[in-house]
Amino acid sequence: MAYGAKRGIRTPGEYGFMDIAGLGLAGSAGIIAALVTDYQQKGEASSLYTINQWAATLGEIFGFGQVPLWMVAVGLIAVGAMSIFYFQPITRQGAFAQGFGLLAVIMTAAPADLASGLQPTGSMLPDLEPAAIGREAALPDAVVMAAYEAEPARVVDAQAARAARYVVELTIEFPGGVPDDVSEMIRRGDLRGRLHNADANETFNLFRSAGGDIVMRGDSLVIRAGVPARSTDATLWVRIEAAGYAIEEQSAQASVNTALNWTVTMRPSSMPLFIQRLGKSYWF
Repeated sequence: MAYGAKRGIRTPGEYGFMDIAGLGLAGSAGIIAALVTDYQQKGEASSLYTINQWAATLGEIFGFGQVPLWMVAVGLIAVGAMSIFYFQPITRQGAFAQGFGLLAVIMTAAPADLASGLQPTGSMLPDLEPAAIGREAALPDAVVMAAYEAEPARVVDAQAARAARYVVELTIEFPGGVPDDVSEMIRRGDLRGRLHNADANETFNLFRSAGGDIVMRGDSLVIRAGVPARSTDATLWVRIEAAGYAIEEQSAQASVNTALNWTVTMRPSSMPLFIQRLGKSYWF
């Protein structure tokens, strides 16, 4: 058999339906390979989430509602299949490389959205007293974790809070207990969280610290932070993702006049996180 006989090379006009379908599938396979690589290697920094935000915004504008992540992935795969009619690769290997390179260009053009770190509360909240030294753990990005017992947060200096931020104390309850390897879960991407200020269109990473506190209390993680305010009241959203639990997305009304004590209870789930994420719309 002559070299190159298996490469499927044809002269112009000799490409039939099966040839076109094969090239289209090869282009789609290149897109899928690039998607998986970007998604696995970049984790939360994957540009796929940024593209999902754009798609969700367009969906709201045109009345389609929030577009889930799987629809974005399918759309990109379809782009890879249809792109062969423009680039016209003559081999399946070429179509695969063309699809892979096309998505690489798209991902390079779409910036990663890592979100800002948590901010200090900017108010006089009660000091925290360590209560269980054995549960202490070190988190990345200078996040401080310790077990404590304290009264609910209250804003004493309300004028300072009004001038700058909403004071939020977010309690994340884990019915099965807080995992012992929280730091490792964050590094692996098995524990993620975001807080979004819909009024200012700003998003914060719950597990990155720029002055906020993350502490452990019993079966809960408690996050205390200040959210920059542009008005007296605003709607805040949170999304919590943890392996072994269903993804939680909730909203609450915040005011600069009082601290927001917010409790999110995680629900156990046997569905893998990557499948749950495909069904979510990452609009923030």
